Amino acid sequence: MKLGKEYFDDIRGAAYIPVRTCNAYQQWKEYSHEVAVRDMGFAKKLNLNSIRLWLSYELWLENPKLMEDNFDDYLSVIEGYGIRVMPSIFECCGRDPSRETMDDKDQFTCDAVRSPGTEITNDCTRWHEPFRFLDWFMAKYRFDKRILAVEVTNEPKNVNDQLFAIALLKRAKSYSHGIPVTLGCETYSDNLLYGDYIDIYQTHENMPLSEDYLDHQLKRCKIVEEINGKPFWVTEWQQIRQGGWGFDKASKVTKKGMRPNHKTIAPVLHKYKAGNFVWNLMLRPAYLARPRSVGTFNGIFHEDGSVYSLEDARAIAGDDKLELKENHTLPKCFDRVAAMSEE
Repeated sequence: MKLGKEYFDDIRGAAYIPVRTCNAYQQWKEYSHEVAVRDMGFAKKLNLNSIRLWLSYELWLENPKLMEDNFDDYLSVIEGYGIRVMPSIFECCGRDPSRETMDDKDQFTCDAVRSPGTEITNDCTRWHEPFRFLDWFMAKYRFDKRILAVEVTNEPKNVNDQLFAIALLKRAKSYSHGIPVTLGCETYSDNLLYGDYIDIYQTHENMPLSEDYLDHQLKRCKIVEEINGKPFWVTEWQQIRQGGWGFDKASKVTKKGMRPNHKTIAPVLHKYKAGNFVWNLMLRPAYLARPRSVGTFNGIFHEDGSVYSLEDARAIAGDDKLELKENHTLPKCFDRVAAMSEE
């Protein structure tokens, strides 16, 4: 779709998963108006104007009214704060949906819920089933000004996921006009697979190895913006870390490196005026089970409104005079994961 450049300017966002839920299914099944009001108030303290989150196809199948009512309430909350949301309709990360996976709250075993499951994405004769969820969303929300863009799915890696993603993009774009359509791309080059089907390019720079590497990536993104006239957003970022994700036993990641350190990336994003979404608004263990298993935490705010790192908060807000209470501890509700990153 064609929108003026000003629509895409000055995107300052965060991914949002409440502290006490482990996946999108739990986030919407257990949705709390009061928690949403509190947490979006935290976002405004960082001068954020955008949120990225996941909807739940699995909850919609179980209880479509609950999914719709809770999302509508969330939209009313962000409207009061002048925030727009970019929901991801589906998710390629995590484990296949099952009763156990969706309900799991164990600190180490809980994981993102892949949505839909591989039994559907691997069988194109069943794609019409999740298409109904996308159709519901586009029919109801495509002209809603509280919606920044729609992300059809996140990080498709294998061929079946990529073909499913293309089918989703085509279907979303068949709804003429309305909100921009995008896709959660893990790397800069992944966008080449989807060409004209996407209105916004994305890249995920969660754990770049150096500032020079990140600087190089953002220069490339800006060149693509200028050539194609489409924005390029960094929709996930955490910190510069020499050991990367730290899964390898020979990794150089220290225990301290498992804690949030967003100030290492924020200045580079500000330098390029890159639209971005920090991972994550709330301080919590990693979204995926594998990085959580080595003790990784990310995020900014404790539930009481204090921040893990005032330096991080100031860097994200672009305000070196921002005053917030600092609490340099990890949430007690995740004590076993926190113990993994203790010095």
